[in-house]
Amino acid sequence: MLTFQLRTTFVDVQTGDELSVYLHRRDAKEHGIGEKDRLIIGWRGGSPTVVTVNLTSSLIERGQIGLCQDFKKRTGIKKEELVKIQLLGTPESVKHIAKRLQGQSLTYRETLAIIKDIVNYRLDDAVIAFYLSKVFFTNISDQELYHITRAMVESGQQFNFDGQLIVDKHSTGGLAGNRITPIIVAIISALGLTMPKTSSRAVTSPAGTADVFEVLAPVSFSPREIKPLLKKNNAFLIWGADGIAPADDRIIEIANELPVEPFTKLVTSIMAKKVAMGVNCLIVDVPINPTAKVKSLEEAREIEKLFVDLGRLFKMKVKVVFYASFGPIGRGIGPALEARDVLRVLQQKDDRPADLQKKAVYYSAELLKLAGRAKGSQANRQALECLTSGQAWKQMQKIIEAQGGRPNIDSEDIKIGRITHQVKAEESGSVRMIDNKALGWINRSLGNPTIKQAGIYLHRLVGETVEKGDTLFTIYATSQARLKYALDALKKNKIYHIYKGNGPL
Repeated sequence: MLTFQLRTTFVDVQTGDELSVYLHRRDAKEHGIGEKDRLIIGWRGGSPTVVTVNLTSSLIERGQIGLCQDFKKRTGIKKEELVKIQLLGTPESVKHIAKRLQGQSLTYRETLAIIKDIVNYRLDDAVIAFYLSKVFFTNISDQELYHITRAMVESGQQFNFDGQLIVDKHSTGGLAGNRITPIIVAIISALGLTMPKTSSRAVTSPAGTADVFEVLAPVSFSPREIKPLLKKNNAFLIWGADGIAPADDRIIEIANELPVEPFTKLVTSIMAKKVAMGVNCLIVDVPINPTAKVKSLEEAREIEKLFVDLGRLFKMKVKVVFYASFGPIGRGIGPALEARDVLRVLQQKDDRPADLQKKAVYYSAELLKLAGRAKGSQANRQALECLTSGQAWKQMQKIIEAQGGRPNIDSEDIKIGRITHQVKAEESGSVRMIDNKALGWINRSLGNPTIKQAGIYLHRLVGETVEKGDTLFTIYATSQARLKYALDALKKNKIYHIYKGNGPL
């Protein structure tokens, strides 16, 4: 196949795609390259990379290839570097996708070829979307789900922690607050189990675990830094790790254009990362809430079957726990306020959220039982004693310090937005429900998760009584403009539902 060379330069253009490059129109015409064609570029010391072509007559000169700054950060490529360029033909995996669209089954090798080409950007978004719609939005067999998950694992970085028993906990998400993971990591690792916790950032919610823990310590680490980090404390809490199930990032990017996430895709995404991290025992938290991701017990049971069946194929012990709730877990919503809640529990402050502590202890006990370290009520006693004695907080201090944070931080040291607004109850009664989706809209208006100091603190939880004029919640903002956005959103989104009757809720 014909190859040619160009020299790199950088263009100050935001395309939304770091793998989008610019060629001069005359160079492109000379080599028979058109708009949106795909090229393989290679350079000394770099890995061959597939890029998409944009044509220009003014941004660059002839003989150059224009790269965005994000590409430079991702690859380390320098200006004036000589790169070898080759036009990418139609990948063989396109034939496999066509075969699947016609209703035929694929072998593991064919599935692996598709996933690898997704990772290496050899397939465009439209082709991937067709494939995803066929495998995730129609009936899929356990075998095919296993093949896809295994291919996602094997096309990326895999970890082997020297035969240790590796435990983990993950949530299907969708419930505001619910920041039990850091507490569980501290308890479980303090009790001698190994828990290398990789967590996600928020996509549509006010905060993900990685966003929250980043308030306390850095969460971005390279694969080579992970093992030394784990040896220090039997645990870490980081934002993923480069190269773990890399196909998942692109699949999420494309699938997020749709208003619904099929459970098969959700389970595959979670399990691929757990398998890649060498997890042996996994507890899955499935919050059930009318305004959350999983809305009913029937949906929860569907997810449970997917997790357990896939876990069996990977020889992983998986337990799925349903947790029905008509409101958030914890009182702080937003990265800084949720981090404060976590520390209040670990430091056993008087104003700690009792529901957050109760759930964290319960899931820690379930993980101890799954790992064979305790039985029955003994597991709950161990977990609670670890927390109330201060052992879990000492362990968390070590984890924070190992990851570059300040180990002696107090819960009340965490900076939150200085501009506040209190929302009062307009009627007396009992809190029947706190609308999870409405809460998310207000927090996003405040700038969560990017603006970490912003958020909402809930003064009343589900089941608690209120009198007219009582403060329901306080909004914390970092600017008057953000506060105005939140108050405008509040006019259209009712967060608290108050039951005015005298009978039971």
